Amino acid sequence: MKEQINLAHPTKAVIYARVSSATQSKKGDGLASQESRCREYAQYRGYKVVEVFQETLTGSVANRPAMKALLEYLRENKKDGRVVIIDNINRFARDVVAHWHLRDALKNAGGILECPTVEFKDNSHSRYVETILAGGAQYQREINAEQTRDRMRGRLMNGYWPFAACYGYRHEVVSGHKGKLLVRDEPVASIVQEALEGFASRRFESQAEVKRFLEGQPGFPKVNGSVPFQYVTDILKNPIYGGYVELPVWGIPMRKGQHEPLIDAATFERVQTRLKEKPKAPYRADISNDFPLRGAVCCAECGGALTACWSTSRTGAKHAYYLCYGNKSCSRYRKSIRRETIEAAFVGELQKLTTGPKVMEIAKAMFKDVWAQRFEQAANLALSCKREAAKVQKQIDSLLDRLVDASSQTVIRAYEGRIAALERQKITLKTKAEKPARPERAFDELFELAMDFLASPLKLWEFGDLACRRLVLRMAFADRLAFCPENGFRTPEPALPFKLLGRVREGDSKMARPTGFEPVSPP
Repeated sequence: MKEQINLAHPTKAVIYARVSSATQSKKGDGLASQESRCREYAQYRGYKVVEVFQETLTGSVANRPAMKALLEYLRENKKDGRVVIIDNINRFARDVVAHWHLRDALKNAGGILECPTVEFKDNSHSRYVETILAGGAQYQREINAEQTRDRMRGRLMNGYWPFAACYGYRHEVVSGHKGKLLVRDEPVASIVQEALEGFASRRFESQAEVKRFLEGQPGFPKVNGSVPFQYVTDILKNPIYGGYVELPVWGIPMRKGQHEPLIDAATFERVQTRLKEKPKAPYRADISNDFPLRGAVCCAECGGALTACWSTSRTGAKHAYYLCYGNKSCSRYRKSIRRETIEAAFVGELQKLTTGPKVMEIAKAMFKDVWAQRFEQAANLALSCKREAAKVQKQIDSLLDRLVDASSQTVIRAYEGRIAALERQKITLKTKAEKPARPERAFDELFELAMDFLASPLKLWEFGDLACRRLVLRMAFADRLAFCPENGFRTPEPALPFKLLGRVREGDSKMARPTGFEPVSPP
């Protein structure tokens, strides 16, 4: 015979309380208030509350951790039976299918559902009313979701970001703005700004280098001590940092945001352009202070990049070497070059780039002249950007007219994509047109460090850290340096600024004759 289970009048009860979000748990219908009301009901009915199950999860799904634990508990105590008390039917589920799925599971586990406001019975009339109530809970959930989405979409259209703040920002109430506005969150904001500007200027050649930069910043949040590559990609692609907001899945193209950008529109566009370039080899993780020239110097014989390693002699002493290890047919294959030899030769090449004070004074005067000319061009550039923005707007209007008449979904998608690209271009042009002609700081303040570097890159090499040394390699020379143990470095190709300074230093510039460039006829 099957064991008879007495569920007619159980005296023990469990409470199930649920909220959809952490915010609701702090309000009047939170978990604590639900539990209090359920305990009051249990006391009125003479039940002894033996367990309480709480969770923060949407009621549209049936697979919930606390609900699963409740069902398991009911199965373990099925012989005695338990009353399951809920504060309201919408706390049990907010979906008709999920409601009846859980009702059947609860009944099979030996539980009896009760509520202070609803009487659950096993007849056609009660099931009908219960279905109507469950449907009402589902309707309320869906209408709340639609209203929330509409409000958030309206905020987006007005240039506000209604979702969770990204790295470098936080939401804050700001005077003159309705609702909360994204504001800079230091020190993360400055770290993200440096990463974006560094990638745009090629200080960081790849996303891997951006990742290592972020991992080297104590103030930047990490996951188990590192920064996932996806975080780097998201930061580089996020238009919020450029002062824009967009959400294509909601049909909202890129538009100017109300928040303060971390970088200007031109820098953001350079970052996007670089992301579309062909990926380059990542910054090697094995480049360290021991071998700063690794990967930047190549073999003069075969052109392959020199690698480096430590070697231990028979006496146990360690020696540092660079060596060619790429082409087996190379005559220098696997032949070592002492680190002291190659790095001393490199210091000699940097010394050749050192510029005297007189030449730097001439260069500084030249840069100031160009600086002044840029100011004169700035007003014309702003007018040009305004005219271009007007032309782009005409193109957008023309495409919108065509879009209204289009019937093919393929054509419609093509028009929409083109319009989105033009809108982005228009925003960039308007931002450039609105950019102040004069910078906030003076020439001497902005270019002081740059002039010091141009005067003597050797100083940065000798006193800088590994990142500064790698920066010297990129900014001082246009390509890899070829090294031969017998003859040293082949004539390296200096970067453009040092090439121009070299011409000034060597007197490679001559004044034109006042009579013109045509040859003068003999008398």
